[in-house]
Amino acid sequence: MMIRTSRHIALLLCLLCLGLVACTSRKDERAAQALVDNASSLVEQQRYEAALRQIDSVHVLYPKQVARRRQAKALRDSIVYLQSKQTLAYSDSLLEILLPQADELLKAFRYEKADAYEDHGHYVYRSLQTGWNTNRCFLQAYVTDDRHTFIKSYYYGSKQAHQEAVRLEADGQMVELRGDNHAFEVEGWHEILTLEDDPAIEVLNFVSSHMKDKIKVSVMGNRPEAVYYLTDNEKEALDKTYALGLLMRDIAQLEAYSRTAAKRIEHYENKQQ
Repeated sequence: MMIRTSRHIALLLCLLCLGLVACTSRKDERAAQALVDNASSLVEQQRYEAALRQIDSVHVLYPKQVARRRQAKALRDSIVYLQSKQTLAYSDSLLEILLPQADELLKAFRYEKADAYEDHGHYVYRSLQTGWNTNRCFLQAYVTDDRHTFIKSYYYGSKQAHQEAVRLEADGQMVELRGDNHAFEVEGWHEILTLEDDPAIEVLNFVSSHMKDKIKVSVMGNRPEAVYYLTDNEKEALDKTYALGLLMRDIAQLEAYSRTAAKRIEHYENKQQ
């Protein structure tokens, strides 16, 4: 009799536990569904970031609600699609404005490319062309056709400078940046120190900020430094290159946004077919 009673009690406890689990599951399902519904409502209001937070809550708070999580995943995909369409439209509209501005600036530049060993050509201000500045120290700036900005610090002298950095000074301010140096000897020593993108933009920004000041340039190496001063024509050329470099950087970023958005849109639309 005692054994039968114990079995009845155990069965009742199991049934009670199952009931509690089922009740909890239904409660969680309703709560998860409420979050999905709220997210859907926020999407209709174009409040995408708020909707994404609701979707994240579904996954974090209710990991066992597989059906509701599938709904949340599908809703997230649709948000990414809608955001991508917005990004693509916004980027393309800005590119329509910036590309003509770049074309206008490029009229003062010469396009150069050595097809034998260069994958990309570059735009250099006419007065800074290498052929016109062979045997002197000078700063050359250019922007490549794949939207990168470069500064080259050219050194020429009877002895090797082992150039490690270039320093600009004006009106009590200074900028000094290190780069990769290439040296060779042809009727004297030639060295070319290269700065790319952010360091190049920093040098050009310094020049642009001191157009009316005397700008001293120092070639920094392991021998007494070579020093020269930028002419007004050089400052103008570097300032124009700075404007082009900034514009090309913005264009490159917008083009990247457009490519990413277009891929996401294509992926989503292919899944819906």
